[in-house]
Amino acid sequence: MKQLFAFLGLFVLSFGYGQASDQVFFSSFRPQGWDIHLSKDNGKSFSPFTINKSLDYDAKISPNGNWIVFTSERLGKPHLFVKHIDGDTLPRLLIKSKSMQDQVDFSPDGKWIALVSSHEGNAEIYKLPFKPSETLDISEAINLTKNDAGDFRPRFSNDGNHIAFSSDRSHDIKPHKFLVFAMQRTGDIFTMSSDGTNVKRLTNSEGWDGSPNWSSDDSKIVFYSNKSGGRPHLYEIDTNGDNEKMITPGDIGGAMSPLVINDTRILFTNENDYNGVFRILEINPSTKVIDSSLTNGIHMMNVDYHKSGVMVFHGGKKLEETESNKGDFYGDILVKNHPAKDSIENKVLSLFGIRRSFVSPPVLNSSKVVYSYNPARGLGDFITPFMYPLILLPVLALIWFVMGIFNSIKKRKQIAFWKYILFSVLSVFLIVFLIKQLDNWVGFQVLPLNVVRQYLVIALIVLLVALVLMYWLYKKRKSNDKPMASLYKEYCIMLFGVGLGLIYMVLFTGSFLSSTTTFYMVDYNSNDVQKLFDFNADKDFNPQSTSVIDTKFTPNGTAIQFSVGSFRGSPKAQSAVYKYDLLDKTIERVTPLDANYGFADYSEDNSIMVYRSGETGNMDIYVNEKGKITNLTNSEAKENFPTISRDGNKIIYCSDENGKDVKGIVKTMDVFLIERKLDDSWSSPKQITSYSGQEGHPHFSPDGQWIIYATEEFGINDEQPIVQSCVFAPQMYGEIVAQRISDGKKIRLTHNKWEEGAPLWIYSE
Repeated sequence: MKQLFAFLGLFVLSFGYGQASDQVFFSSFRPQGWDIHLSKDNGKSFSPFTINKSLDYDAKISPNGNWIVFTSERLGKPHLFVKHIDGDTLPRLLIKSKSMQDQVDFSPDGKWIALVSSHEGNAEIYKLPFKPSETLDISEAINLTKNDAGDFRPRFSNDGNHIAFSSDRSHDIKPHKFLVFAMQRTGDIFTMSSDGTNVKRLTNSEGWDGSPNWSSDDSKIVFYSNKSGGRPHLYEIDTNGDNEKMITPGDIGGAMSPLVINDTRILFTNENDYNGVFRILEINPSTKVIDSSLTNGIHMMNVDYHKSGVMVFHGGKKLEETESNKGDFYGDILVKNHPAKDSIENKVLSLFGIRRSFVSPPVLNSSKVVYSYNPARGLGDFITPFMYPLILLPVLALIWFVMGIFNSIKKRKQIAFWKYILFSVLSVFLIVFLIKQLDNWVGFQVLPLNVVRQYLVIALIVLLVALVLMYWLYKKRKSNDKPMASLYKEYCIMLFGVGLGLIYMVLFTGSFLSSTTTFYMVDYNSNDVQKLFDFNADKDFNPQSTSVIDTKFTPNGTAIQFSVGSFRGSPKAQSAVYKYDLLDKTIERVTPLDANYGFADYSEDNSIMVYRSGETGNMDIYVNEKGKITNLTNSEAKENFPTISRDGNKIIYCSDENGKDVKGIVKTMDVFLIERKLDDSWSSPKQITSYSGQEGHPHFSPDGQWIIYATEEFGINDEQPIVQSCVFAPQMYGEIVAQRISDGKKIRLTHNKWEEGAPLWIYSE
């Protein structure tokens, strides 16, 4: 009978998962290969305390030295686990929840833990009794901060009466310095009573102040900050906010996560400039002497110490680039321990985190994904030998400039001084003009090569006219034996030389730069890699603008469509949509090259394509229905990321039409919906999300009833400098959310501190 019930249980479970044929793939910036490492001899030797393919990090030792609590992603989302320091048993779940728990700290008496959780939406600081033999529910936790902003890294004072923490609550969100569409947070140090009252702000930073620690007598707070605009350093400040000063020497840089042992010992995480490895250093704040004896050649982060000589940190071996994930994040392409399971209403979803900055689309009904790789990383990687002769241009400019100055002195009695000086200035001007034109297609201001060629031809015609005029003046002055004849002759030589340079540029415009992108198919289970095809853009496509983005399969899986060009460029910047047929092995460009075309998506029968284009001078959403092209938005707003439902009757996209203007630099985006009407026309756009921050990359569920997108609605879940410095990028809009179209019901699918985005929701048989 027991066997029968067991069989029925397995049958029901397998039936439930058989129904769960919906899969969500998304890009994930999370790292790989972190375990907890333990030392019982004051750091003389370390050994792994946890060994798990998922991430383990942020470990803390209980005050009695018996337990270690740490964060693990082995259940999908970050949860707190506990393990006895001398036990061989597996770690046990400490808190049950559907949200994130992280950044734990103990009260000095060991009766309480403080932690960060996304239980109520954004990152808040909670308090729970520490019961290592029980699994508590997050609903039993006390929310100490209750603030709409993010609160992080709680730390009990040595007397247990106060908690220090970092928070971004006191600053407006601002555009990121380099990625203007990303929203940058600014953090300060705060303290509060251990019951959450008497909140006091200690710092006022223009960068990020984080990871506060109390001095031995609780009179000071030690923290790290990048307020100087460069790499972070350690600072200390009195608990009343006075006497702030930097602790680490100016040349140490990259100092984070301080741990105060006593008045003469502070341990901290340091990013080594020379080999890219994070290590644990020790500093005496009085003498500034640095001790690196704990360093052992692997990543070492966020150390904790117990007076018994026990130490823990998280880290692991430095990852290398792999064939299965070339050109992006080191390590495997699939997040370890994925797919993770989640549910929406009666749908069970399989979540696949793809460790690339843009999601790699899955091959239907397979364990394979496709990604593109271009080895070029800078201008030098694009240059061909055709560029080398142009190095002579600045040399000629220098020669002509010196010649003009020399002759102005030598022939000053024959020809007015200023006339040769004008020659010198003009020679430099002409070469600068040529170099500027060169910059138009090899520098930052890239232009289509056919446009560049047109500019060069016009310049060549003007120069030839000037050359003919100058030659006529030379012949006329020479026949009259005038001294000016020699100057006109030199002008002719200069213009002839510049003309040769222009002719060379016109003839070889498309040969100065070269760029090849290779597409690969990789099995994320076995890491087996197969090369699919090489892509070289059209001859008039500027090679420096040929980065590939937004790769997707057509719904029937027979073709790969991808965008090539300027992701965040102007409406007239060069960009196009291409399609690769997997059966015919042919590449087709499906949009023109005269504007910023991209982010295409197809209906299930491939008869309808939606895409964005800047052909009107604004970024609009277009639909191509069997050759009939319609501008669906036609507004001055910036619109992007269009997607069409499988049946071809709904279109979603992002627009900043009603977005929040952030310091006049960027406007935030919301998700809009357009539906097909009964007369087969399209409805006016309807806004279906309204968060004041960034939202992006929406995608339909296979049945068209839900959308999925990335959002920054829940803020960041850990201190941004840590995320940005250690794990590649800030958490801009970094959580994945599903929303039902009919009633706006919203379900959050991810809870962690890693940047995640560009989700694809597919049906797999």
